[in-house]
Formats: sequence, C-alpha cells, structure tokens
Amino acid sequence: MKAAIYKGTELLEIEEMEIPKLEPGSILLKVKACAICGGDLRTYRHGHAAIKPPIVLGHEIAGEIVEVADDVASFQPGERVIVAPAIGCATCSYCSSGWQNMCYTRTTIAHHYHGGFAEYVLIPASAVRAGNINRIPDEVTYLEASLAEPLACVLNAQEVMNIGLGDSVAVIGAGPIGCMHAEVARARGAGKVFLINRSAGRLEAAKKFGYDAYINLSKTDGVKAVMDLTKGLGANVVIITAGTPEAQTLGIAMASKMGKVCLFAGLPKSQPTIQLDANHVHYRQIAVYGAFSSAPRHNALALELIRSGKVSAKQILTHLVSLEKIKQGMDFVDDRAGLRVTVSPCIEELEQEIARHPELIVVR
Repeated sequence: MKAAIYKGTELLEIEEMEIPKLEPGSILLKVKACAICGGDLRTYRHGHAAIKPPIVLGHEIAGEIVEVADDVASFQPGERVIVAPAIGCATCSYCSSGWQNMCYTRTTIAHHYHGGFAEYVLIPASAVRAGNINRIPDEVTYLEASLAEPLACVLNAQEVMNIGLGDSVAVIGAGPIGCMHAEVARARGAGKVFLINRSAGRLEAAKKFGYDAYINLSKTDGVKAVMDLTKGLGANVVIITAGTPEAQTLGIAMASKMGKVCLFAGLPKSQPTIQLDANHVHYRQIAVYGAFSSAPRHNALALELIRSGKVSAKQILTHLVSLEKIKQGMDFVDDRAGLRVTVSPCIEELEQEIARHPELIVVR
C-alpha cells in the first residue's frame, strides 16, 4: 500500500508499505478520507516530543472496514466508520466515567500506532474494546465524517462550558476549529456569536456562516468591540482557539462577570505562560477552563450533529487533496487557505461525494 511516512522535520515521503496484518481483536480499515489537523502540520514542520519517526501521521480518519479479526463480533466488513484516536485503558477512574481523553496511560493513533495518511490503517484491539469506533450514518459522506474528530474535540470543550440559551459567545480564532465552536454555540442556543481573528482573509471566508459580528484584531480593539456589542457587560462565554499568549490574555479580559473562558488551544513550549490580571478574574468571578482531545462519546455526537446539519460540514470542508499531494495539503493548512483540508488515498472512489460538495477545491 501507499503511505505518507513522516521521517522527521520537513520529511514526509510517499512510499510503499506492507498492508497491516490483522492481530487478535483488531480491525483493518481502508482509508477513504483523513483530515489534516493543525497538530499534523506542527509535527511535520517542527517535530513532536511524543512522536518517534518513522510513522504514518493522520488521526481524523473515516474509512471502510475490510477485515475484522476472528474474535471481533461487533463489526463487519463493509461498514463505514470513524475512529476516535485517543485510546484509554478502559479501567481507570477517568475511563470509567467517560473521560478517556484524560487517561494517564492513554495511547493515540498516529502517535503510538500508524495513522490514516495511508491506503489502509490497522485499528488496534485496545481501540475496538474501548468503543473508539463509531458507524457513519448513511446520510453522511466519508468527507464529512473526516470532520467528526475535530468536532468531537469541540464538543468536549463545549460540554464543560455548558453554553445556555441567550448567552453571548466570543470565539477567538476564525479557523476551522473556531468556526466549529461558533456553529455548536449557535446550535446550543447562544443569543449572539462573535468571531474574532487577526487575519482579515479568514474572517471574510467565515462570513458565509452569518455570525452576529466579525472582529478584526488588526484594526480593532477586541475587548472594546465585545464590550460595545454587549452593552458593557462582556461575553458570557469566551472560547480561545488561537494558540498564543496574547489571545488568551485578550479572551480573559473580554469575559463578563461570572463569565466562562475556555483555553482550547495549547501554547508553544517556548512560551507557555500568559500575563493574567488575577484581580480581574477574582472580582468578576470568572471561571477559566482547559479542554483537550475528546472521548468516543463525543465522536458519536459529532456524527449526529453533522448528519442533522446543525454543524455545516460542507462549509467547513474546503479542500481535498490526493495522498500524493499531501505536502500541498500541508501548505494549504500553513497558508490558512480555506478551512479544513482533507486527504484521500482513493480520491477516484469519492467522485459521487465530491459531486455533493460543488465548492470543494480538489487537488488530484
């Protein structure tokens, strides 16, 4: 099979590999689509302390089951599925309470196992046992389903934030994750949704979603803009998807009294701290939350939100590249061209799906 093998910083080569052999309890998928995460790009450009090359990256996987081990009775060849990449131990207190993403001994597809930038991927027995595989509804294409994993991470954060009817929600970062957060906030009943970004291009691209305000930080004081839009109260919920100290400081400053702030994006290890006005947090009684990864139940809910149209996958998925063009796909992500970029190792098999996405930019 063909695979994009990550061999080190800026080294990503299309090579032939053996198709993985089934192991007890495992499942073999034919990869139909695998979206490029910002984490994939950072690993490709700068490396990752937990990822030891050579390895196949890609963890936002949608595919067709082609083989199941003899001891797997819950799935059959021919089924269309997605995979939650974070695999918990299934026995600790976090796994037992549905927070497998917090498991201390968790393993991850594309970190500890080969990922989905290949024609086939082996899903280990630990993932099958832990419920990390979800069936794709008939109404959802493979391309749309490849967005379920990042959407699941959004849902993990939103579950903690518990956005209520009428809340004003400010989302900092107008990339695909920011737009997903804004979409879910609106679906949960947010009264107003503000999208905030430093790049005018991404804000312009996101205007198709019809949010209540688009705030360009290169031209506008973001805190003042949010205060003006909320009659001086501030945003009830602030979600920060931009991984910079400045964005996190800004987000906390624009929160209302008793507001909630989500630090969705991590910071570079070279600059992991922010300037925090503790009195602002204290006297305004602001709650600051972290959010990381997702659990299998979030992936199942993500598929349902895509199926129902409450999250418009068609508008978020903007580019599709063949496996051979994966480096160009990485460049699209790096250049912030469009929103989500997906890779397909069998692009010729997705012609009917591509026809359902007339605005999709396809690079073969």
